[in-house]
Amino acid sequence: MRNPDVTKWEIAVLGAGTMGQCIAQLFAMNGHKVNLYNRTPANLEKALKQIENNLHTLAEMGDLKEEAIPVSMANIHGTSNLKEAVVSADYVIENVAEKEDLKKTIFAQLDEYCGEDVIFASDTSTMNIYEFIEVSHPERLIISHFFNPAHVMPLVELVRGPQTSDETVNAVKELMQSVGKEAAVLNKAVPGFILNRITLAVFREASYIAENGWATPEDIDKAITSTFGPRYAFEGPFALSDFAGIDVYERLGTLLPPVLNSSTQCPPSLKELTAAGKLGVKSGEGYYKYENEKAARHNRDMKIMKMIRAIRKMNEEMKEEEMK
Repeated sequence: MRNPDVTKWEIAVLGAGTMGQCIAQLFAMNGHKVNLYNRTPANLEKALKQIENNLHTLAEMGDLKEEAIPVSMANIHGTSNLKEAVVSADYVIENVAEKEDLKKTIFAQLDEYCGEDVIFASDTSTMNIYEFIEVSHPERLIISHFFNPAHVMPLVELVRGPQTSDETVNAVKELMQSVGKEAAVLNKAVPGFILNRITLAVFREASYIAENGWATPEDIDKAITSTFGPRYAFEGPFALSDFAGIDVYERLGTLLPPVLNSSTQCPPSLKELTAAGKLGVKSGEGYYKYENEKAARHNRDMKIMKMIRAIRKMNEEMKEEEMK
């Protein structure tokens, strides 16, 4: 029987890659017992070491007390035995490779090992699992899509399947809120969900401008970070349109669509960079060059954490002002 108190749930995280590590860390930091599964013991050991490094980074930032590090680590049990990982869990989330056959196998095993009230979640960012996953109680199946780094980024997308129950959605939403996350619910599993659709729409136009030589990637990034950056930190596109003026947006919505990039193909620059092995930070070069992957990722994470801290402080101060 699933515990009615979500703060007492035992969590099973399947897959100890980048996302799995961060999700396990998130729940462990918030007092949950976490079973982190990976079929390769060496990768599991590497993941646990990275989680500990992440915790020390948070402590350096002042977002975690030093004495909380061993407590959080003690909350995580690493295992290469899937049954051991899930048999007592209340919430199971898979982060395995985006391969249909692999996910089918994992969920079939979950159906065998877990009770009928255990919630099954997928952290997929691209796949509509509801088209191929079959479990005996599909009402407890949900997509819980985190963003990297999952222990830092505030949002989780919750994507309903055709048979996902309101009870499941509400329980997972409560779980996410209990660990400090904002939950955005998508009522249909459309490709890309909410954020990836919007992200790729922006990138398609940005790459179109760069590929035509109208502006450099550096200046396009500057334009985005200097406008979208501060604005989107506290208001989304609908709130922004209200402040800009619906009539203004109506004119833009009439004038611009005919001249925007409407291609249904992958941007050429992405194909060229991929073919050249320039895969971004992990290869040392993409649209920019990077001398040290670890340092680049660390610096980026630090910037994200500082920004989130500043936004939270601003929101708290604004609430205090409103209450006066």
